[in-house]
Amino acid sequence: MRKVTLARGGALSPYSGLGSTHSALTDRLKSGLVEGYELGNVHEYEIKKNPFSRIWKRWFSGPSKVAKISRNGDIVHITDQEQSGLVPKTGKTVVTVHDLFHLYPSKRNGVEIGEQNPSFIRKRDLKKLKRGLSRASLLICVSKDTQQECEMRFPGTPTAWIPHAIKLQDYQIETKKPSWFNDGVNLLVIGSEEPRKRVDFAVEVCAGMDVTLHKIGAESSDYSKRKLCSYAEDLKCNLNWVGRLEQDEMIAALQHADALLFPSVAEGFGLPPLEAYAAGTTALVADAPAHNEIPLQHHILPPEDIDAWRNAVLELKDESSLVKERAAEFSVENWAKRHQEAYDSLF
Repeated sequence: MRKVTLARGGALSPYSGLGSTHSALTDRLKSGLVEGYELGNVHEYEIKKNPFSRIWKRWFSGPSKVAKISRNGDIVHITDQEQSGLVPKTGKTVVTVHDLFHLYPSKRNGVEIGEQNPSFIRKRDLKKLKRGLSRASLLICVSKDTQQECEMRFPGTPTAWIPHAIKLQDYQIETKKPSWFNDGVNLLVIGSEEPRKRVDFAVEVCAGMDVTLHKIGAESSDYSKRKLCSYAEDLKCNLNWVGRLEQDEMIAALQHADALLFPSVAEGFGLPPLEAYAAGTTALVADAPAHNEIPLQHHILPPEDIDAWRNAVLELKDESSLVKERAAEFSVENWAKRHQEAYDSLF
């Protein structure tokens, strides 16, 4: 059995995107799911508010500790690209790249993606991250779009495409219809109020329609909540602000909804459409990377064509068997096989 050392910086919540994927990788290595590999050491630390302490750990003590513990294992796996400054100068190192938004800011559909004007400290940090990605032995990319960009940005560094996986059986349990669902058509929009998520577009799609749009996800601020609710009222969109849900509540909402609307113009992967499919529910998705790699072709819609989205809502039908079949391609078993092949390639 070869030992894998997992490394990241501050210990993010398992309920966050990067935190959940780190936790999943930790658990799957512990359980022996990736054949031939087992969990060795884990490098992480509690996040402190002191900015000087955070910089010291990120730039100096963290890389030093990872280099030291890496000698006791066969592979160092950095679990997200924002921690690629931890990549040791020797040995076999893998970095999971979820996206490159914050390393290479851009604009998509008029929306700014990533920090357009980073501070002096952040600019220095970005240089360290890019150098780390350049010296990695392998970049595991969660989407084909990110893989293509990595091959362009870091020529000569091997890449592998390994999409996220979910436990399909978790989404097939029996649940009751949420009490806050209304009669008629219930649609979901899941995510924060970051501009790239375009919750406002989902509101525009539902404006004047006989549907209820349920907004799920912890709001970024009271201001953004008030702004969106006021916008929905002006457009006569029946918006129900739900907020954060526990996992079992989320699964119930996905199972009983008529569809998920996912109009985001930039995602590293885009887990909600896959979760909707696993629950047997249609996901209508904007044709933008990388979430357009998940759905069936007829569920991918032009990002700005409101009429196309409205027509898709009006034409919704039961496609549960079809979408579950697609979700099965992202099983944990397939994920484990791909990881084994990626790790094996290093030897």
